[in-house]
Amino acid sequence: MAQIPTAGVIVIVIVACLAAVSLGAALTKQLWPSDSGHHRYQYSRDQELYMRSVRLKNLGHFERESRTKDLESGVYTENGSSRF
Repeated sequence: MAQIPTAGVIVIVIVACLAAVSLGAALTKQLWPSDSGHHRYQYSRDQELYMRSVRLKNLGHFERESRTKDLESGVYTENGSSRF
Protein backbone atom coordinates (compact mmCIF):
# COMPACT_ATOMS: atom_id res chain seq x y z
CA MET A 1 0.00 0.00 0.00
CA ALA A 2 1.33 3.45 -0.93
CA GLN A 3 2.10 6.00 1.75
CA ILE A 4 0.42 9.42 1.57
CA PRO A 5 2.99 12.20 2.00
CA THR A 6 2.71 14.50 5.02
CA ALA A 7 1.70 17.48 2.85
CA GLY A 8 -1.14 15.41 1.38
CA VAL A 9 -2.46 14.52 4.83
CA ILE A 10 -2.36 18.18 5.86
CA VAL A 11 -4.30 19.22 2.75
CA ILE A 12 -6.90 16.49 3.32
CA VAL A 13 -7.36 17.56 6.97
CA ILE A 14 -7.73 21.24 6.03
CA VAL A 15 -10.29 20.47 3.31
CA ALA A 16 -12.24 18.21 5.69
CA CYS A 17 -12.28 20.94 8.36
CA LEU A 18 -13.50 23.53 5.84
CA ALA A 19 -16.25 21.16 4.71
CA ALA A 20 -17.32 20.48 8.31
CA VAL A 21 -17.46 24.20 9.18
CA SER A 22 -19.40 25.01 6.00
CA LEU A 23 -21.87 22.21 6.64
CA GLY A 24 -22.34 23.35 10.25
CA ALA A 25 -22.92 26.96 9.19
CA ALA A 26 -25.44 25.93 6.52
CA LEU A 27 -27.36 23.69 8.92
CA THR A 28 -27.40 26.36 11.63
CA LYS A 29 -28.72 28.94 9.16
CA GLN A 30 -31.46 26.55 7.99
CA LEU A 31 -32.54 25.26 11.40
CA TRP A 32 -32.34 28.51 13.39
CA PRO A 33 -32.82 31.45 11.00
CA SER A 34 -32.05 34.91 12.28
CA ASP A 35 -35.15 37.12 12.52
CA SER A 36 -33.17 40.26 13.32
CA GLY A 37 -31.65 40.54 9.82
CA HIS A 38 -34.26 42.90 8.38
CA HIS A 39 -34.02 45.25 11.42
CA ARG A 40 -30.26 45.42 11.26
CA TYR A 41 -29.82 48.84 9.63
CA GLN A 42 -32.82 50.82 10.84
CA TYR A 43 -31.27 53.75 12.70
CA SER A 44 -33.09 56.42 14.64
CA ARG A 45 -33.74 59.77 12.98
CA ASP A 46 -31.15 61.48 15.20
CA GLN A 47 -28.51 58.95 14.17
CA GLU A 48 -29.35 59.41 10.48
CA LEU A 49 -29.07 63.20 10.77
CA TYR A 50 -25.77 62.95 12.61
CA MET A 51 -24.27 60.60 10.01
CA ARG A 52 -25.52 62.86 7.21
CA SER A 53 -23.75 65.84 8.78
CA VAL A 54 -20.54 63.81 9.14
CA ARG A 55 -20.68 62.72 5.48
CA LEU A 56 -21.31 66.27 4.27
CA LYS A 57 -18.44 67.59 6.40
CA ASN A 58 -16.11 64.94 4.95
CA LEU A 59 -17.23 65.81 1.42
CA GLY A 60 -16.37 69.44 2.15
CA HIS A 61 -12.89 68.41 3.27
CA PHE A 62 -12.41 66.32 0.13
CA GLU A 63 -13.57 69.19 -2.08
CA ARG A 64 -11.16 71.60 -0.39
CA GLU A 65 -8.26 69.19 -0.78
CA SER A 66 -9.01 68.53 -4.44
CA ARG A 67 -8.94 72.19 -5.48
CA THR A 68 -5.93 73.37 -7.42
CA LYS A 69 -3.45 75.29 -5.35
CA ASP A 70 -1.80 78.58 -6.24
CA LEU A 71 1.84 77.58 -5.92
CA GLU A 72 3.27 81.04 -6.58
CA SER A 73 1.46 82.74 -3.71
CA GLY A 74 3.23 80.45 -1.23
CA VAL A 75 6.69 81.13 -2.62
CA TYR A 76 6.74 84.94 -2.64
CA THR A 77 6.38 86.44 0.83
CA GLU A 78 7.63 89.65 2.40
CA ASN A 79 10.82 88.18 3.79
CA GLY A 80 11.48 86.07 0.69
CA SER A 81 11.15 82.64 2.29
CA SER A 82 8.62 79.99 1.39
CA ARG A 83 5.56 79.31 3.52
CA PHE A 84 5.59 75.61 2.61
